[in-house]
Amino acid sequence: MGHTGSSLRFLFFTFLPDQFLSNLPEIDRNLTGRTFLITGSNTGLGLAAAIHLARLKASHLILGVRDLEKGAKAKEQIIALTEYTGTIDVWELDMSKFESVKRFAEQAKTLGRLDGAILNAGIPTPQRWEVTSDGWEKLLQVNGIATGLLGVLLLPLLQTTTKLPPPHPDASQMLPHMTITGSAAMFLHKFPEKHAPNVLKALNDISVSPRRDRYPVTKLFNLFIARAISKLPQAQGVVVNCVDPGMCKSDFGRDRKLGPVAAWIYKTVCWTTAKGAINMVWAVLRPTAPGAFVTSCEVRQPPKWACSKDGFEVQQKVWDEMVEVWRGVSPEVDDIVKV
Repeated sequence: MGHTGSSLRFLFFTFLPDQFLSNLPEIDRNLTGRTFLITGSNTGLGLAAAIHLARLKASHLILGVRDLEKGAKAKEQIIALTEYTGTIDVWELDMSKFESVKRFAEQAKTLGRLDGAILNAGIPTPQRWEVTSDGWEKLLQVNGIATGLLGVLLLPLLQTTTKLPPPHPDASQMLPHMTITGSAAMFLHKFPEKHAPNVLKALNDISVSPRRDRYPVTKLFNLFIARAISKLPQAQGVVVNCVDPGMCKSDFGRDRKLGPVAAWIYKTVCWTTAKGAINMVWAVLRPTAPGAFVTSCEVRQPPKWACSKDGFEVQQKVWDEMVEVWRGVSPEVDDIVKV
């Protein structure tokens, strides 16, 4: 089946049934004493996930946001909606700057424990080709390379948490989690660069990389990153997964103008962010298999190619290339990614 046929099959037999028919469960857990970190949490799905965790009585929430003023408003909103009495810290995080990611991870070392990290910060395909101060196309850096860097740098703290006792005598057993927000858009990838001598360099070349394919490819990378991190020795006892929240009405892509068909789909089938974030909270609380792909509050098979021999070989190549980039940002990376 060609790419067009596969895309149509995904649309009619997976995406639309999920959007119309999924009945997500109510999550009822007492998270008293536990600490959760959510990036991209001043609005949209990240904020909705933080609100859910506040209602579940998590004792400490860290909001990773690019704009501290907007983060402060999000904090006020969480408190107003949930009457939250725990601690909410708002930390600056700009995924388009590796140094900001590094500082954020350093700040996380001050935490006594980290029970769950939802790496949700991301962007849609920009209207034009943008290059960050680090020299990478913005979408590739924010959604892919920087997300992986943050996940790797947070892993030692999650590993440390595996050795801590429950936060209070009545607390239920729970393994620390790292949940990366992916997307079912990865099923639509073409990824012609996958066999380039250097995949990241090819993706970073405006003359080589097709623009419309970039978002699905970065979401595929989220799955690659989750699967690769889950295999590291430091991930032993840590649940690492990748979650598709579903298509939701949010500020994500707020600057984009939609065509009539896309606008109809958006209006007709999109969930609220509160519903989509249930997927994220389910993923960050449930003991899934290493590197699992979660959608509609269940573990699903990723794209067929991603599970093929070629798919895993390309995943390893992309991972190795990312590790080389991360080494230039933080000397800690080598020790963390040792296998």
